[in-house]
Amino acid sequence: MSASSTSYLAFVPQHAPTTHSVLAMIDRGDGPEAETLVSFSDAPSATMLAAALNGFLLHQVTAERRLEAVLDGAPDPVRKAVSALLPVLATATADDPAALRVARQLPTVGDDGFLLFPTTNCPGRCEVCGTCRDDCVGCSECADGGCEVCLPVTLTPRTAAVLGHALAILADEAYDYIYRTGMCRDGTPGPLGAVVPCVADQDEWFLRRYARAFDDLSSDLQIGRFPTPTCTAEEIALDLAIQDAERLYDDEDELVADLETELPASRSDYNWDTLQDVLFQDKDYEGLLSYRIPLERDEAERWFEEFGNVPPRDRHRGFRR
Repeated sequence: MSASSTSYLAFVPQHAPTTHSVLAMIDRGDGPEAETLVSFSDAPSATMLAAALNGFLLHQVTAERRLEAVLDGAPDPVRKAVSALLPVLATATADDPAALRVARQLPTVGDDGFLLFPTTNCPGRCEVCGTCRDDCVGCSECADGGCEVCLPVTLTPRTAAVLGHALAILADEAYDYIYRTGMCRDGTPGPLGAVVPCVADQDEWFLRRYARAFDDLSSDLQIGRFPTPTCTAEEIALDLAIQDAERLYDDEDELVADLETELPASRSDYNWDTLQDVLFQDKDYEGLLSYRIPLERDEAERWFEEFGNVPPRDRHRGFRR
């Protein structure tokens, strides 16, 4: 079975009276089929492993940590089968991003949405600073930055919630500008600046794809993975959203309090500078944020050229509006 000719669609548990299996849903080009990956004597192990493998397939931030927890104490045949599969899954969606459609639609086991993001990177038994507790808050070694294991979290549940809200309202403003609705009924760009000046006069096809860039990044957050720009349009959308999320945090106390409800706190919450530093490959796009001269059509179209070093989006995905 070659990785290049095989698409892994999802993993599902199968329960029988005497055995509980994890099935791999595979498409080798002639339609999906199910193959038994591993089997357990108990139902919860099969269910949790299937969920963890789906998280790995979807590039969720905490996927590896969840897999380690499930495999801790698992039978050797299970550990060997999963270890052999992980390198294949790590690159499986790069050639076929549409394969993720199935895994995205499966019900989530355990935490979902923003709760899939971590509050701490501390392993709990750190060999550098000892047994950290309470998110390393009381650890003098971590406070001084002396531990390279318990590093601050890039994107926490609360940060993801506020960033996700910013992406949603900016997407709506961009769609309003296209259709002359909501905040943009008079045909001028909205107050949040979702549509940057240099592309405000582009046609509807360009602007719909640009508005979708905000939604694509939001969908990353909803499934627990970093909002990773795949093109220049998404870089601009993400930069604008981080700026607006910081504004919301500073100015909209009641809104932020509502978004925080039932989400755990972290010492790494709301570190917007870290997002700017970590989530972008470079800052070559920054001049476009304030550039006021309209771009030529061909130059604007290059905003949607895919970066070659990150998995692309599903080209057959639709539009929210």
